[in-house]
Amino acid sequence: MCGIVGYVGKGNATERLIKGLESLEYRGYDSSGIAVHTGANLVVEKKAGRLAKLREALAERPLRGRCGIGHTRWATHGAATDDNAHPFTSEYSKFAVVHNGIITNYEAIARFLRARGVRLRSETDSEVIAHLIDLYYTGDTLSAICRAVKDLEGSFALGILSVYEENVLYGVRKDSPLIVGKGEKESFLCSDISGISEFCEEVAFLEDDTVVRVTAERTEAYDLMKKKRPLSFRKNSRAERGRETPFFGSHMLSEIREVPRSIEETLAAYPEEAVGRILRGDFDVIALLGCGSAYHAGLVFKTAMREIAGVPVRDCIASEFLTERQTEGERTLFIAVSQSGETADTLQAVRRAKKRGSKVLAICNAPSSSLSRLADETVMTHCGVERAVAATKSYSAQAAVLLRICLQYADIYGKITKEESRLYLEELSRLAEKTEEVIRAEKALEEIAKSLASADALFCLGRGADHCAAKEASLKIKEVSYLFSEAYPSGELKHGTLALMTKGVFALFFSTDPRLAEKNAASVEEVRCRGAQAVVLAAESAAKAIRAERTILLPDTIPAFSPVVSSVAAQLIAYYVAVIRGCDVDRPRNLAKSVTVE
Repeated sequence: MCGIVGYVGKGNATERLIKGLESLEYRGYDSSGIAVHTGANLVVEKKAGRLAKLREALAERPLRGRCGIGHTRWATHGAATDDNAHPFTSEYSKFAVVHNGIITNYEAIARFLRARGVRLRSETDSEVIAHLIDLYYTGDTLSAICRAVKDLEGSFALGILSVYEENVLYGVRKDSPLIVGKGEKESFLCSDISGISEFCEEVAFLEDDTVVRVTAERTEAYDLMKKKRPLSFRKNSRAERGRETPFFGSHMLSEIREVPRSIEETLAAYPEEAVGRILRGDFDVIALLGCGSAYHAGLVFKTAMREIAGVPVRDCIASEFLTERQTEGERTLFIAVSQSGETADTLQAVRRAKKRGSKVLAICNAPSSSLSRLADETVMTHCGVERAVAATKSYSAQAAVLLRICLQYADIYGKITKEESRLYLEELSRLAEKTEEVIRAEKALEEIAKSLASADALFCLGRGADHCAAKEASLKIKEVSYLFSEAYPSGELKHGTLALMTKGVFALFFSTDPRLAEKNAASVEEVRCRGAQAVVLAAESAAKAIRAERTILLPDTIPAFSPVVSSVAAQLIAYYVAVIRGCDVDRPRNLAKSVTVE
């Protein structure tokens, strides 16, 4: 979740580190800090709050040097305070450490250190790493790091400075992403390629249990026994850097307006031959893996596979899958969905699945992510960089490409006729245009948001594929606006949820399937006659007989495809509800973009 960056070279380390942290702040914005080797000492500046606080402190007390490490934090242990901010130093500032991940045995290590007279100053799990390296140091920094890392349990990426080596940077990876970058007489470490792309011509993606020793012109990789490892650099291509989104005042709004292009470019680049090889494999179970919005995109696939191909699909929230009894094996195909490709629970679930012999098809937006490297095949979503915490264009592209996979499966196994396949593909190709039509209704959706912003609670309701859209809408609204929101199948209203439908409560209904229009109309009436207010997002063919306080008409599409269209309306509603309530839409409280801890 946190972002780490390291620099060594000819330039001003502070400037390079702050520039990197600007690109990484979406990974955590509870606090930030840097440590710089000044030539004689390791000097730290760190502040709770947004990166702007650190910039202010550095303007008053500039730090100069050619080697340093930086960190932007999403808190897991300890509140967001100056003391709990990274970097952490050992006694007398001999070593400085930044950490992304979680040390699960930190309490045992803390007791071990205290018994040897070490005084810990923070409430974090990370501080113990600096002291452990210091304790094991006998003249060789690499040896001390390797010994300390072998004591650590959990997941981590580390950036480390030693006061004994002025222009040397160390990095460690175990189950958390870490990249080495090379520029002109300068080198970098970073959690995410976006933090260093501007400066690097070549990059290398570290494997687990790797330690690197980095100077301005050379990087050496080792295992934990100090044996040298090969390190393969590749050109930092445009695809790795990702397309930047035109900015319209906030990242979230800008990225919603990018949905049509993201869908269009993702479908245009669909690797039909490669996916076909996977789909023709010897399996009899298809299972989905994902978290949050990626999981909801998977539910769209599950519904489409049932409705179009007549095939059941098992859906797995990755964190829950890890606690279940193992039943998957060689005859299971897993489809793992993750925007960043670094989602910790999803990666752990994929590793478990592959250990059991399952094949894995990944849907991802990062070409060289851990997930892309683990999977047997990867389908890229061509969304460019997504900087807002809330997934918008990435969710829409994931859902669209999963629908394409559904159609290819149905075609391969004769679940649909050639004519049906042609018609489905034509309609899929129109989704970008239809989402553009929704975006043109932005003003009307903003008006709906004005009503919802003062709600005591909001319930998102739908049937079939509309329930998939309702779940994603509820997540968007709660994460960016902090309005209490839950999603339910409309038919479940009478089984408990109707008790909550009173004055001050709103229900947001999704109605895109004309076959279910009368059922949806009845559900809307059940809500309204109890005093709650109803807002309906309805396809033109499915709006008949529905009476509500407000109704927005959406373009018609195949019902199984409808969440791709209706979710854009929900994204815009969530955005405007958050703006009206005075929330930071791009950086919601307590959340981070890339969830790299379990």
